[in-house]
Amino acid sequence: MHGLSQPIVKATSDRRAIRIGEPITVKLSATWAGKDSFSSGFVIPDSIPHFDIWEKYPRSVIKDGFEQSLIVTSYDSGVFAIPQFMLATPNIDVPPPGYRTDSIRISVQPVNVDTLMDYHDIKDILDVPPVSQWPFILAIVGGTLLALVVLYLLLKKTKLTKNGFKTSLPKGTPYQVAIKALEDLENSSQASNSNSKQFFTQLTAIHRTYLQDAYMFKSYYQTGDEIILQARPLLGTDLFYAFANTIRLADAAKFAKYEPPKAEWLSSIGNIRDTINVLDKKMQEASSNYQPQTPAAS
Repeated sequence: MHGLSQPIVKATSDRRAIRIGEPITVKLSATWAGKDSFSSGFVIPDSIPHFDIWEKYPRSVIKDGFEQSLIVTSYDSGVFAIPQFMLATPNIDVPPPGYRTDSIRISVQPVNVDTLMDYHDIKDILDVPPVSQWPFILAIVGGTLLALVVLYLLLKKTKLTKNGFKTSLPKGTPYQVAIKALEDLENSSQASNSNSKQFFTQLTAIHRTYLQDAYMFKSYYQTGDEIILQARPLLGTDLFYAFANTIRLADAAKFAKYEPPKAEWLSSIGNIRDTINVLDKKMQEASSNYQPQTPAAS
């Protein structure tokens, strides 16, 4: 048919097996020998079953075509397929329209949190030769004296506080404490070279403390997924998905050793701040709508 070659579309990934929350780079390419440019591109949906799209990079020109990269991850364990991507043809420059890449099979393994902790192997019990009791007696006496000194200093500090000296404990409502902590974290993250694990550990502590103090959630005893489920009926759809993605991103940074870019640090702070603002507003509305009944005058 006029000697025209056909376009070639491909999809490749940099890995086929990951832990939950680890990123995958998917590269899409379209080439057509003899063509200088493409007016079409790949149809990339907003979401993929079992996968989250973290980043969509713009197209870049290569010989006889273009390529485009995506960063995706999964928070579900199992074996799933990144589906086919179709080459769109708005100007009908690829006859016929509808060329598709192959799908990519990905194995997603759960994160073994135990392997991320600095535990030491249990050693065999060793026989200890008998020793003199005097060192223990001296240690007990010394420990008692030290305890008395510490008790004296604590009592002295309490007295100073009662006489007008300020303490360093945060003051204010749970909302005020959380917002101030978010501001401090945002300022420190921009000025320091802290890593993602340190940053998201602090961010997690801020929202868990707020949920515990304001809503009486047992947040420090719950997993990220349990917190997400509790927050679901309290948040609108868009904010809920933003909050859920932030919680899962924090878990990936803490446990899967993923290093998200600084831009995602700031957007995560914004998501947590928006969530706390909405939750505090609901708390205020609930308090104002509660009208305690007063006994009728006799």
